[in-house]
Amino acid sequence: MSIIKIVTDSSAALTDEEIKKYDIGVVPLQVLINDHNYLDGVDISRNEFFKKMETARKLPASSQPAVINFYDTYESILRKNPEAQILSIHLSGGLSGTGQTAATVAKDFSGKVIFLDSHSIDRGLSFQVLAAARMVQEGKTIEEIISLLTKIKNQTKIFLSLESLKNLIAGGRISRASGLVGSLLNIKVGLEFIDDSIKTISKGRGEKSISKFYDQVIDGMQKLKKIYSIGVSHVDADPEAKELSNRLRKLFPNTPLVMLGTSPIVATHTGIGTLCILYYGE
Repeated sequence: MSIIKIVTDSSAALTDEEIKKYDIGVVPLQVLINDHNYLDGVDISRNEFFKKMETARKLPASSQPAVINFYDTYESILRKNPEAQILSIHLSGGLSGTGQTAATVAKDFSGKVIFLDSHSIDRGLSFQVLAAARMVQEGKTIEEIISLLTKIKNQTKIFLSLESLKNLIAGGRISRASGLVGSLLNIKVGLEFIDDSIKTISKGRGEKSISKFYDQVIDGMQKLKKIYSIGVSHVDADPEAKELSNRLRKLFPNTPLVMLGTSPIVATHTGIGTLCILYYGE
C-alpha cells in the first residue's frame, strides 16, 4: 500500500490535536507587524497576534511562505518516507499566491508532490485537509481522495461578519467603491466567501444587523438534509464566538463543531471583531 502524506499551510484552522493525530505537515505563512516579520504559528500564536494588531501603528501585512519553507517541509517528509506521495492542499489561489508557490516547488519533486487548490480558507480549508487525512488512514488512493475533496469544496459555505470594511479595503481584497460606505460610517457588514471572491450580503448599524445576518445563515443551515461539520472562527471576539457556537451546538447536536481564533493571515484582512461560520453539508 502506498504511503500518502498530507501538507497544508498555516491559514488552515486546525487544532494541535488534529495536526498530531493525522501527522499533517503545516507550512507557515509570514506576517509583518510593527516592522517585525513573524512565521505564523512558529514565532507568534494567534492570540498574541490579535493583541499586537490592536495596538499596531499600521495595518499588518501578510505574505506567502518562502519557497525554502516548502522545500524543507517536502524534503523532511520524503527523507523519512522515500516512497511517500505528498498531497499539498492550500488556501484559495484567489486570496494568496501560496498555492502558486507550492505548485512551483512541487514540480521539482518528480511527481512525489501533488498540489491542490482548496478554493477555501480557514476551517473550510481544514474540512478538506482532515477528510484527506482520514482517507489516508483508510487506505484510499490519491484519486479517491481528490474526488471527495472536490465534493467537499462544492458543499462548503463560508459566512463572516466584520466590524467594518477598513482592513479589506486597505489590503486590496475588496474595492474602495464597494466598501467606502461601510468603512467611513463603520457600518457592520455580513459577507460570503464564494468562488474565490468576497460578496457583501448585508450592511447595517449596530449588533442587531449582525444578529439578523446570522439568523439568515442559520436558517439556511437548518434547511439542509445533513451538515457534516461546522467551524466558528473569530478575531479576538471570544465571547461572541462562544455564544454563536453554543447556539449552533444546540441546533446541530450531532455535528462536530470547532471554535478557533483565525490565522493572522485572515485576521490581517478582516480586522478585530470578525466572526465567521463555516460548514459543509447537503
